[in-house]
Amino acid sequence: MRYSGIQPQYFPRLHYFARALQSDVFVFRDDVQFVRKHKYPDGRTDKSFQVHTPIKQSFGIQLLSVPVQSSGFPTLITTPVSRSVDWAGAQLKTLQIAYGQSPNFAEVYEEINKIMYTPYVYLADLNIATVLWGILRLLGVKRINPKQLTLETVNRKLAVKRPVRLKTIKKASQSRALPKLVHATANEKIFSLIKEAGADEDYCGGTAYAAYMDQEGYRKHGITITVQEWVCPEYPQRFTRQLGFLPNLSIIDLLMNVPAKQALSILTQ
Repeated sequence: MRYSGIQPQYFPRLHYFARALQSDVFVFRDDVQFVRKHKYPDGRTDKSFQVHTPIKQSFGIQLLSVPVQSSGFPTLITTPVSRSVDWAGAQLKTLQIAYGQSPNFAEVYEEINKIMYTPYVYLADLNIATVLWGILRLLGVKRINPKQLTLETVNRKLAVKRPVRLKTIKKASQSRALPKLVHATANEKIFSLIKEAGADEDYCGGTAYAAYMDQEGYRKHGITITVQEWVCPEYPQRFTRQLGFLPNLSIIDLLMNVPAKQALSILTQ
């Protein structure tokens, strides 16, 4: 059985959904530390995408960003979303400019509007809602209400109608095993989550594989490592005359521009 665990990100990029949909068990690593940037194995420092998502404008890529109140070393489930400014209103205006002429703008925009103005207290809750929204949309659900954006609702949908490999979604913060591993290493926590899920394969990203994965530890635990090799195919986008095709943008870009069935095919081929 294939496990994949990723920190919840804000309206994630397409490779995130491709990995989740091609797993049997997908776990939100909402227990990890909040960071604005990551240091990558090649030495560069770049966005963590915990509070950012890239959309396409006529001038190129623009990041939508969520302000948070953070001090010290909070986890994603203890990092408050800031409501001191109307960041949702600003982002919605940006989406109108970027996607107002896209085929699916009206229905997708309405749902995003509701999500952004739902008063999620913590970043993990907001981010998880954006991921669950994307999965429901890809499964053909329309007129999505934020009340539907729960693990229970999405898991029931996956159980009834599953045109993808994904069977169930979990949260690491609800794990029974992790609270016992206060001083465990990152790899030991992963091994525990994989075993708790009843899996024997970790479907991971190349960055994680190169940066910190203990390959000998995986062998000792009888867990196979499979590195994601998905490459974003071209699909209809706006501003291609000026910019050409830009791959691996936010799920917002894909769902604004193509029907759900086609979007699902793009992510699972």
